[in-house]
Amino acid sequence: MIAILNYSLNKFCPYILIGFLLFYNSGMNPLRSGIILLFCLFIDKFSFKAGYSLAFCKKNNINLD
Repeated sequence: MIAILNYSLNKFCPYILIGFLLFYNSGMNPLRSGIILLFCLFIDKFSFKAGYSLAFCKKNNINLD
């Protein structure tokens, strides 16, 4: 149960906090906030794929140099 709570807080709280701060500070310009949130989602997806590929290479003894 603690692991699920820890995963959920680490996965979703940054997006909730970033979203709140962006919409709170941007006033009547939600387009800018939406674009920044989309970039955050892109960064999260790319970093997961990069981490997965690194773990795959290490597991299969693939030389990274």
